[in-house]
Amino acid sequence: MAMRSHTLRALALVALLVALPAMALAQFGHPLKGQWSGEWGPKNSPNRLLLDLHWDGKEITGRINPGMDTEGTVKKVTFDYSNVDAWKVQLEGEAKDASGKLVPVRVDGTLENLGAYTKLFHGTWMQGAQKGEFTVTRN
Repeated sequence: MAMRSHTLRALALVALLVALPAMALAQFGHPLKGQWSGEWGPKNSPNRLLLDLHWDGKEITGRINPGMDTEGTVKKVTFDYSNVDAWKVQLEGEAKDASGKLVPVRVDGTLENLGAYTKLFHGTWMQGAQKGEFTVTRN
């Protein structure tokens, strides 16, 4: 009987450890969710960058503001969760260029500091024909 009690406690502990990440995600939302600020573009002339990302339980949506009245929208976000310390993220959307025309935005980045409130998201930002590095932190 003592062996059965020990086995049941061990199984309960394993179930709790498996459920904790899911409960934390449900409680606090997705690690990419939130307001982010930083910059993108050439190092000698960077552009201000603001992201406002939302998680509905299934997907990330949101707004992009890569500077100078060029607000846009997030259309699709894809994740590679294979590295538990830093996720690869591909974000696709559209934003206005300097002339006001909508152009595609593609972001290939890495999301780091997953367990911390202040997270880092950085990589390559392509907006229309412009390409540069970006770095944002969650506010």
